[in-house]
Amino acid sequence: MDQPGLYRSRISIKYSPVSKKSSDIKGMSELAMINELMEISEKLANDRKQNPVLLARMEFACKGQSPRFLIISPVTRSGQDLQLFNMSMGDAFHATRIPGHALLPPDFAPTLFKGPASFNRDFPHQKGVIVTFDIDEPLEIIRETIENISLHHDLNTLPLIAFQIDYQNGRVKLIVHGKGRTYEYENILLSRIRVPDELDNDLLVLICSDSRVHPPHSNNGIPMAIRTLGGYVPEYSGNHDETEQLNEFFQKWLSSTGNSKIILVVAHGNFEGEGDSCAAGTASLNPDTISNPSLKPTIEELKRAAEEFESGPPRNPEDRVKSLSKATRANLLTYPAIADAESMFQLTIDELLMDTVTNTLSQSDIFE
Repeated sequence: MDQPGLYRSRISIKYSPVSKKSSDIKGMSELAMINELMEISEKLANDRKQNPVLLARMEFACKGQSPRFLIISPVTRSGQDLQLFNMSMGDAFHATRIPGHALLPPDFAPTLFKGPASFNRDFPHQKGVIVTFDIDEPLEIIRETIENISLHHDLNTLPLIAFQIDYQNGRVKLIVHGKGRTYEYENILLSRIRVPDELDNDLLVLICSDSRVHPPHSNNGIPMAIRTLGGYVPEYSGNHDETEQLNEFFQKWLSSTGNSKIILVVAHGNFEGEGDSCAAGTASLNPDTISNPSLKPTIEELKRAAEEFESGPPRNPEDRVKSLSKATRANLLTYPAIADAESMFQLTIDELLMDTVTNTLSQSDIFE
């Protein structure tokens, strides 16, 4: 299965009420982690270029994307789901749910669910929606999530394939429901099951829903991932919505172990001159061209958020997604759990650039 590559990065220096020695040690540790990601990614990129099947995928990715599935994964399992179902570049567009919580109705989850699902509508070769749950998630969460997926009118014509999964052993339970199923693709997916790599619980990646970009690997395993249009995360609202669920997730994650945590905000685009730009970033340059009433508000928000960090009109979609990274990083700091962790020096947030076609990471210049 194709795995993403990771490449050059930068370190953001944080200031906090701790000793300079402690700060230096943390910076060195983070730099070592980034260097490891770069080494792993370069090897993976070279390996893909030697594989005719995967090379063909990369060549197709230069022209755009046509995913077969929309996959709605928990933050903790997004990268693992790709391995679990043996999916490669271009197979699945992504939305996100918060583990331990039911997916909210579309209007209460505009960034994590509604926007990606609406963007998915116009892909020509869709076969269905996949939603995954951990093996220990309660039946009430499963039922409510499936019900709320069915409320999204852009998904009404697609069959829904739901699985409850023991990720450690690669065991999958098909969830029977009455919201429309496809036995053919249920069986195909079940036949492709493999045990995924271990989860890196200390690394969280914010990355686009785009089917061509995959969360990077670390030496500790597959990171957690929040997958949204443009990798964007909104400000904390203080309301009973997706941002409340996100804050609860951040709080639980940041207190889960004594280890320091890292968030990587990954912007993707044509950074190597051979591929395609971020479609959501491109759309945000001209949101008036969006006719889908469910999608347009999300694209308009991307535009508004990015413009706060732009001194003038962006030259291209790559400039726009860099601004979106700035906006996302600023928005993360509005979450109480994140602000508390950063002030206690438990958390580092960095920005990286990923090439859409090669999935190579490069140094972000957004602070230069």
